[in-house]
Amino acid sequence: MNQPDTTLQIYHRHFKIPIETYFNTVTDYLDPWDERAYQHAVHQLLEETNDRGIVGMVRQEKDDNYIYLDAAVRYPSMDGQVSR
Repeated sequence: MNQPDTTLQIYHRHFKIPIETYFNTVTDYLDPWDERAYQHAVHQLLEETNDRGIVGMVRQEKDDNYIYLDAAVRYPSMDGQVSR
């Protein structure tokens, strides 16, 4: 019996987060400007919306009021159907 092929679909998700909210989300990280902190923040945002994406690389930009996260989010795909 053949198993269906599983591949990953990758989407770029963009988030604009108030800087205070971001800092409250990454309190467990010594360096809030570390890739792992960005990934954690995106993971938390995905969980809030029941999004089952897998967080990959995250880039950030910031200003005085917001942090902007650009995240590669992967979704398993079976036979061309993305499962979110």
